[in-house]
Amino acid sequence: MFETYEQCIAELERNVDGKYDDFNNPIVNSTYSTIGVRTPIIKKLAKSVPVSARRDVLDGFFGDENKTYESVLFAGVLAARKSEYYSETREYLSHLVPLFGSWAHVDCVTPCLAWADKEALWDDFRYLLDSEGQYEKRFYIMIMFSCCLCDEYIDRILETLRYNVTYGQYYVDMAAAWLLAECLVKYYEKTIGLFTDAVFPKFVHNKAIQKARESYRVSAETKAYLNTLKIKRN
Repeated sequence: MFETYEQCIAELERNVDGKYDDFNNPIVNSTYSTIGVRTPIIKKLAKSVPVSARRDVLDGFFGDENKTYESVLFAGVLAARKSEYYSETREYLSHLVPLFGSWAHVDCVTPCLAWADKEALWDDFRYLLDSEGQYEKRFYIMIMFSCCLCDEYIDRILETLRYNVTYGQYYVDMAAAWLLAECLVKYYEKTIGLFTDAVFPKFVHNKAIQKARESYRVSAETKAYLNTLKIKRN
């Protein structure tokens, strides 16, 4: 077990892989420097921190002036890890999410919240849609994708994507397109009208159609029809 932030950082440094860093760095496109530790190792390390040590470890992270892509990812996974104290998880993430510097921070952390109450997640992080940062907005979109995409929430998800998301930032638009593609696959009848009416920006609209057409869960006939709905205007 690792009970201090210093121990966790030392463990990350023991698992540095220079060749992996060369491969992963351009993919994650992080605003932080990278050192080349694989994600499964980071997740395993976060799981090895006792619940009783989580606050001290995260306090150490927040005080670290030399954060890396890997240390931010580690802290995010640790903060989102299943706990009986959801209020602490919410508190940690409210401070952590603004520090995210990669789409991968968002996409690796949000699935870790699947244990939490859907309504709490929906309400407690909705404010992120009003932030200027694209990773904050992406975080909420990916909560909808990873934790709330079900019969109970589909209408609210589609309404939120239509009326409450400010588009124009690449990682926001990509997340929205990915979520919309999944809505087309799982809830076609509820979603298709948004595409026949072309309510989303061209990039989001076309990218969602592209991703839906790539799914093996969509029939050839439906793929052909979706292709006719692509926006061709500039």
